[in-house]
Amino acid sequence: MKTQYLAMGLGFSLSVGMLLPLSKNLFTQTAHAVELSGGRTAFLKPPQFLDAFTTNDYVMRRRATYFFTLDLPADADAALQSVVIAPQNLTRYLAPYRLEQTTAFTGPPREPEAELTIDNVSIDENTQAVTIDFDPPVNPGNLVTIGLRPQRNPRLDGIYVFRITTIPVGDQPQAHIAGHGRLNFIDNDSNRIYR
Repeated sequence: MKTQYLAMGLGFSLSVGMLLPLSKNLFTQTAHAVELSGGRTAFLKPPQFLDAFTTNDYVMRRRATYFFTLDLPADADAALQSVVIAPQNLTRYLAPYRLEQTTAFTGPPREPEAELTIDNVSIDENTQAVTIDFDPPVNPGNLVTIGLRPQRNPRLDGIYVFRITTIPVGDQPQAHIAGHGRLNFIDNDSNRIYR
């Protein structure tokens, strides 16, 4: 089902004439999504990807965390249900993730504020895209940071590109590509012994 959300969302642009805003109370805890034709929901102002970095950028090293931070604007008009982090290149060199060690919190990586509750983390074995589902969904007006823990860093140096896709709440959510993150892994003589 998550794959279906992605397929629906890629390349979609909102048309002003199609927007049918739901009633919105600024003082309620839950943000409601903008409803489109056919019962689909979407962000009015979509999340934007801000930054990606790794705590260890040497190839083959263990105990690294890959952090991906995005901004869910206060006027997004929809809560964030899921985030999909999908590698775009060099996928055969990536090591499996320790999905059970995935973390998420509000705020930037070096200044975490509040832990977010992750309902489920899954991976598409064909594309290696990781989907993180939140429960409860994350309300607008937050920086959201997700930390992925690989078993080890890639075995080949280079720049690895990840597409960040966000999915709002709703039965038929319209996915939005928030941006692309880049992690640069380097090699040096001391790392060659790990190969």
